[in-house]
Amino acid sequence: MLYVSGELDLASAPRLEEAIADAPPTAPVVIELSGCTFLDSAGIRTLVSAATARPEGRVDVVTTDPGILRVLEITGVDTVLAVHPSVDAAL
Repeated sequence: MLYVSGELDLASAPRLEEAIADAPPTAPVVIELSGCTFLDSAGIRTLVSAATARPEGRVDVVTTDPGILRVLEITGVDTVLAVHPSVDAAL
């Protein structure tokens, strides 16, 4: 489980990339975005890259924030990654 709080942007995306890379390749990765207040193109790229770079491992996102959900929808990220309303639903 990876928790993101604050902004997921050009400055913070590399930290998430490192955390994802440290996960075992076949283990599911759940990225908890409920504390995320802003998501830009660098954050979106990180999420999509995680899904495509881990073909043997699942990557799921958790958020209920309407703004973050909208960004995931309009960019099509919700078609590449499973988006869940809670951690329990993701697990």
